[in-house]
Amino acid sequence: MNNSVALLYNFNEEKLKMIKMVCMMMQVRFKEVARAEYEQPLGALLGISGIENHGEVYQGEEFQEEMLVLHGFDGSKLQKFLIALQRVGVGRIELKAMITENNKSWNGLALYEELCQEREAFKKMEAERRNKVQK
Repeated sequence: MNNSVALLYNFNEEKLKMIKMVCMMMQVRFKEVARAEYEQPLGALLGISGIENHGEVYQGEEFQEEMLVLHGFDGSKLQKFLIALQRVGVGRIELKAMITENNKSWNGLALYEELCQEREAFKKMEAERRNKVQK
């Protein structure tokens, strides 16, 4: 049984079509997450047992960027999936994550914030590394 799932946050219609096509070709289930669902636990959106939907409706701002959350991918399938997205022209998706034991109870807002913070930390480390190399 195939249990790979992609949660899709804030993609435009053109990219959604391309991502959904790749999902169908690779037998990956997908869910376009509506803004109203941003506060729902990731595990509840994925149907993971033991994680309940809170019923809260988010009414805040849309995410500023796209976010892709994946569950049930082994290393090989993940690699093929990401390559296929590039080949169909999706382009770089800055905010990507895999569901883990640690984050399955988080909501989309918490994961979005964490990924943005991680990206900024990596950018800072890279800038510091470049400065050291240039000296």
